[in-house]
Amino acid sequence: MKNDTTLTAFHCPRWKELPDMDLYMDQVVTLLNTYLKDFCLEQQGKAITSTMINNYVKHGIVTPPVKKRYNRKHLAYLIVVCILKTVFRMDEISDLIRVQMDMYPQDQAYDYFCAELECCLYSICTHKRVKHIPSDDEGSPIVDLIRNTIQAVAYTAYVRDAVRNYERDTDTGKDD
Repeated sequence: MKNDTTLTAFHCPRWKELPDMDLYMDQVVTLLNTYLKDFCLEQQGKAITSTMINNYVKHGIVTPPVKKRYNRKHLAYLIVVCILKTVFRMDEISDLIRVQMDMYPQDQAYDYFCAELECCLYSICTHKRVKHIPSDDEGSPIVDLIRNTIQAVAYTAYVRDAVRNYERDTDTGKDD
């Protein structure tokens, strides 16, 4: 993770911002690593590799590409998987995504995920109460599940970043 300002300024590309053309594996990997660089700790390397994507497809977490090409749906799914895997196991991620997809169309579910993640990151990193993105299904257990899932990711990102910054500052002899 980068510093707090990077986390508070994180932008998760919305559905309409994702390429509306099919991409080959190397293009997908490059694009996703660009989008997700702020969720990748330096010691972990890249957020995603072609091997990871192949494994997600092999285990049914992501649908197979069509003629070796990935579309907008694949990209959105892979972004969510990469972000959630910072906290959750793959079987949990599959269940969480399935719950959301059972309730909402993919573009709507994905855009809500992005907006809620940005909201949580900003609030948590600036030490403010989280004001969730409004939902048509306010008070629904599914909305609460989605919000709590995203908050878990945001809190984990914040804690990892704070520890990394603390270690960096104590290594250089600085005290905050």
